Amino acid sequence: MTPQQLVQEVSQLFTLPDVAIRLNELISAPDSSTQDLVEVVQLDPGLAGAVLKLANSAHYGRATRVDSIPRAIAVIGERELQVMAMATSVTTTFRGLPADLVDMATFWDNSVTCGVIARLLGRRCRIPRTEQLFLAGLLHAVGRLVFYARRPEEYRALLGAAEPTDEPSLAAAERRVFGFDYATLGAELLRSWNLPVMLQVLVACQLRPGEATDCARAAALLHVANSVAAGLSPTLKGVAASQAGPADVDPVAWALVGLDEAVLAEVVQEASSQSLEILAIINPCAAVIY
Repeated sequence: MTPQQLVQEVSQLFTLPDVAIRLNELISAPDSSTQDLVEVVQLDPGLAGAVLKLANSAHYGRATRVDSIPRAIAVIGERELQVMAMATSVTTTFRGLPADLVDMATFWDNSVTCGVIARLLGRRCRIPRTEQLFLAGLLHAVGRLVFYARRPEEYRALLGAAEPTDEPSLAAAERRVFGFDYATLGAELLRSWNLPVMLQVLVACQLRPGEATDCARAAALLHVANSVAAGLSPTLKGVAASQAGPADVDPVAWALVGLDEAVLAEVVQEASSQSLEILAIINPCAAVIY
């Protein structure tokens, strides 16, 4: 079995909605207009509502209410629109997964938290286009959902044998059982969705950021964000939350990031409110439990 074969098994089950695909195409096209984007957004009530909520959120601090899609897109910008389209799409893509393996509300809480932390760390490192870091964080664990969907019995056995159930141990167990881990599998799923190569590389190299030769620092940021988010909001049942710090991450990755340890505490505090706000926008049913 290869990652490609496993992704092929879910090719009809896990597909991006047309609205996300079309917006990605339009934003990448040099001759597209804002009106083109408006027309696509207005065809999807869920996305339209999310865009309006984001434009009116505390993050933008508008004195007057934004009540139209054209104005909302002008406020948040094309890059944030792309992020919002992807975020709302992926939270509706995965359905019917084994409840004893994953609670989707906590899964997306962890994913959003990882994305927010990655973006905040990226800004402190002056990494350009930090929305890519947010998306990489949001999508960092989708490979595990493919395992849950197509190999649930094998994964239950893996969890029973893995000790302790932390991220490095689980990834190592995945490699022993399946021959590859969730990061490699997730990157293959993103490739099948025709998402940017940068996202594929970041997700693939999140466990071994030194292998991302052209974007090693960004991959290291994702690695740190993943470790911190796993401590704050674990996705696996029975795993207790804990406060993560530099000691919990690969020292090579922390060295690549190049930030002072005190920054992590600041980022965690800032990420807490941002994560809840974003989660409430893209996945309201999950947000109400927090």
